[in-house]
Amino acid sequence: MTRLCWATPEHHESLGSTNVDALADPRPGRVVVADHQSAGQGRRGRAWSSPPGTCLAVSAVLPPVPAPVVGWLPLATGVAVVDALEAGRWPVRAVLKWPNDVLLEDGPAPGKLCGVLVQVADTGALVVGVGVNVDHDPDQLPVPTATSWRLARGGAPLPEGAREDFLQDYLRRLRDLHTPLARGETGPVRTAYLARCATLGRAVVVHRPDGATVRGEAVGLDEGGALLVRERDGAVGVHHAGDVEHLRDQ
Repeated sequence: MTRLCWATPEHHESLGSTNVDALADPRPGRVVVADHQSAGQGRRGRAWSSPPGTCLAVSAVLPPVPAPVVGWLPLATGVAVVDALEAGRWPVRAVLKWPNDVLLEDGPAPGKLCGVLVQVADTGALVVGVGVNVDHDPDQLPVPTATSWRLARGGAPLPEGAREDFLQDYLRRLRDLHTPLARGETGPVRTAYLARCATLGRAVVVHRPDGATVRGEAVGLDEGGALLVRERDGAVGVHHAGDVEHLRDQ
């Protein structure tokens, strides 16, 4: 298998949606970056926007992976974001809420720092989009439960070069995690994800796409990356999609 090489990132100060732009020409290795999205997309068709200059939106095009393992790619993307945030010169320690929300649970500004959206192009290529809240003040956050890299550092603006360093490290990690998935192997991604996931072992409420809610304990992931939740009657449900709410320890 030929090793994926990233093209020079295409940088925009503002763009409607980096994912939409990438889907229009989904060449594997292509990277579309914007500091502002006027029509950003979230999971399940949600709109997502931030003031100009405050976010870092990145859409990277990856070759297809076998259908049985495609559910692991959004989880792998979250791992790449968490590790790139922690390993840089201006680190913050984040965790993952299933499936791929990047959270800060500790420090001066807990909340959601980044979301992930993976879409399949007509060619079968995979467009992996992430939106990192970088330089938001509290009154600029898209929702009250969000936070930003700046706030996590006590409110000081990020130094010059922080975005570029993060982007380079994130893309490297994403490529390295995609490689075993392209071979149909999930072991490396599963191991990395389990070590960074704050959902497992906790009491949760799963808000399902059909509007139903399920309460129980998150006990594991199945072979496709779906969340396993043990309900009060002992039955274990499999959840392939949904929004998870972490409940406080009782």
